[in-house]
Amino acid sequence: MDKNSTTGLNDRGVSSVQFILASGLALILFLALANLVVVQYGRGALRSALEQGARAGTVSGATVCELVAGQVIDDLLGGRMSDDLSIGCEIQGSFVVASGHAIFESWTPMTPDFSIDMSARAVVEP
Repeated sequence: MDKNSTTGLNDRGVSSVQFILASGLALILFLALANLVVVQYGRGALRSALEQGARAGTVSGATVCELVAGQVIDDLLGGRMSDDLSIGCEIQGSFVVASGHAIFESWTPMTPDFSIDMSARAVVEP
């Protein structure tokens, strides 16, 4: 005779609780990794926009730099990812400097938003 059957205790339902806890943790980790991949894509899109804008600005000036960078961002990042993103261009000596700042929201609880600052520069064409 089983010891648990004499006391009226059994192990039914214990594995369900363990499965729910493990599944919840795995889901949070998967979400955090997916968020990291999306943020890395956003960084690449911002870098590409700044580089293309700076290249365009070497021939046509800072306003064209901002227009081209804005078009690239519109093509690569849409929706909420580009909401907290700003791009600016200026001529500094013999360089066109395109700078950008972005804040990408975190998808998981208790993790900070991702803040990114970067710039690109190119030599002004004579």
